[in-house]
Formats: sequence, structure tokens, C-alpha cells
Amino acid sequence: MKRDGGGAPAQEPCPDTLATHLSALGVDGGAVDLYVALLTDRPAPPASPGARRALLALGLAAEVPAGEGDGDEGHGGDGHGERDPVGGLVPVPPASALELLSRRETLRLEEARLAVARAYERYRRRTPSAVGGSVAEEVTGGDIERVLGEALGGARREVLRFDSPPYFWDTERGAKEEVGQLRRGVRYRVVYTRESLARPGYLTENVQPCVDAGEEARVVSGLPVKLMVVDDRVGFVSMSIADVDVSRSMLVVRPSALLAALRALFEAYWDRALPVHPDSGAAAPGGARPGPAERRILAMLVAGVPDSQIIRELGVSRRTFFRRMELLMAQAGAGSRFQLALQAQRRGWL
Repeated sequence: MKRDGGGAPAQEPCPDTLATHLSALGVDGGAVDLYVALLTDRPAPPASPGARRALLALGLAAEVPAGEGDGDEGHGGDGHGERDPVGGLVPVPPASALELLSRRETLRLEEARLAVARAYERYRRRTPSAVGGSVAEEVTGGDIERVLGEALGGARREVLRFDSPPYFWDTERGAKEEVGQLRRGVRYRVVYTRESLARPGYLTENVQPCVDAGEEARVVSGLPVKLMVVDDRVGFVSMSIADVDVSRSMLVVRPSALLAALRALFEAYWDRALPVHPDSGAAAPGGARPGPAERRILAMLVAGVPDSQIIRELGVSRRTFFRRMELLMAQAGAGSRFQLALQAQRRGWL
């Protein structure tokens, strides 16, 4: 083993460790193997043209002039002299090459850092529940439907929603997606306004399929804002209902005191709202349970839907509608529509 001028032993480089260091500097595999063979006792691999060109381009090796390195004259026969060139190359002082490689890898690392940072920023915008960042940010225009859809698609436990026009998305498609999530075990609690249920076809085409799939639905006369909370990890709230058409924007709210306040607002309206539909089909006390058509009449009646709208939704004549109303009032022992609504709620018909 050779010793330096101070007498300390100069250890032979470990080929595997040397190869790891070279790879970390961005030297490709074939060039690494060839260069390690130049510097150590490791057997030389077949010198591919690409590996030779790489070492020459990096300045880690030089070509041996023709006629040099042939035979073993001057090298001694005991294996302790200079090694014959490998692949027609000899190593040269690597300082300049290592500086170049280091700078190149620094640039690559910076590019990787920027790429990851940009990817996270896209993730944060796409997934508003991402940790960090501001408590709330504004989403406008066409981004509203996209961000809402992505948040709902990630729902795992519970979705709370105020449902009131105007709508930012395709409500029929939204109902189909909700039904799918309900079947996967996601709980939905929705507070509708009378205006929602009075829209032609909305009750039968959007609300009813969701309720039949397990949505818990209630109705109030009006709501102050549009609101949705997903798994207590992200919330969406509009400006006032009156301003929604003008502003076309919503705030995306991340876990914070503000998100807790939005949930409390939902719970306050949920507690005061009337049920739209039962959770089960079990018979209620006080008489036989009305059929599906009669329960739809009751749901719209409680929601304040006008008679003319109820008749159109049911597709029946005025005479049939009023006859069903009389039968319902008689069954509930009610003397007015207000009493019918109260009795229907108490008996679990809603």
C-alpha cells in the first residue's frame, strides 16, 4: 500500500463507492464503469463508444496517443507499475470536470425543486384542503364547478350543503354523482329552500333520487348564502344570495375558525328546517303511512310550493290533486294545510 509524504497509508478507493459518487454527479452507467476501471483494479468492461465519448467530453479521461501503452515495457512484470490504458484511455486530473458536473447537478436540483414547488401549487389549488396557505381564497367563473367537483370527488365521510338557486354546475349530473357517493357510504345532509323545490322538475329529477338513495333533506323558506362543507376539511361559501348572480364567485375555506363557523351556520339552519322525506319506510304511529305520491305532495306543501306547481310536478288534474289533499287531511285529522304539515311531521310522514 502506498504512503503519502506524511507517512499515512493511502487507501485504495472502493469501486462501488466511487461508482455511487460518480452516478450522483450525473455520469451515466457505462461511463461510470469505464472510469472506475481506469482508477481501480476492477476489470475493465467492454469500452463502448458512448462511454468513451462521455469520459472524453467530461474531461475525465484522455486518449492515449498511438503506440503508447502497448506491451509492458517500462511497466515492470510484478503488477506494481503503471497500468496499461483501458479502452485506449487514461484518467486525467478531474478538478475541472468535477466542477462542471457539480454545477450541472446543482442546476438539475434547482429545476427539480422548482418543478416540485409548481406541482404542489397545482395540487393546493386543486385540493383546497391542502395544509398551509391562507385560510380562504376566492374562486371565480368557470373554476367554481371544477373546484367544487374535485372537492366532492374526494369526500369520504360527510357533505353538508345549502341548496338554493342560482346554480354553478349541472345539477342533474351533480345528483347522479351524489347518488354514487351515497351508495359508497358518504353521508349527505342538505337544506333546500322553497325556491329550489319550486323549480320545474327539480324535486322529481334531482332531489327525489338523492333522498331515495339516503340523502337527509330538509327545507326552509330561505337561506342567506350558498354553502358546502366537505368532511370538515374544506368549505365553500358564496357572497349573499342576492349577489351571487353578479359576483359569480365563492370563497374556498380551509380548516380554521372560519370553517367551524360555517359548519355552525349549517347546523343552525338544519335544526330549524322541516324534513323533506323520511329516513325509512317504516309505518308511523297514528295510521297507515301515505304512499309515495302523497308524500311528495306533503314535501312540496311543507316547502311552500304553489298548488299549480305541485299539479304540474305530479302530472295530475286539479280535481285529483284536491281529492288527495282531502284524503290526507282526513287521515291526519287536520282542519287546515298548516295543521296537515304539522301532523305529517309529527307522524313521520315527511
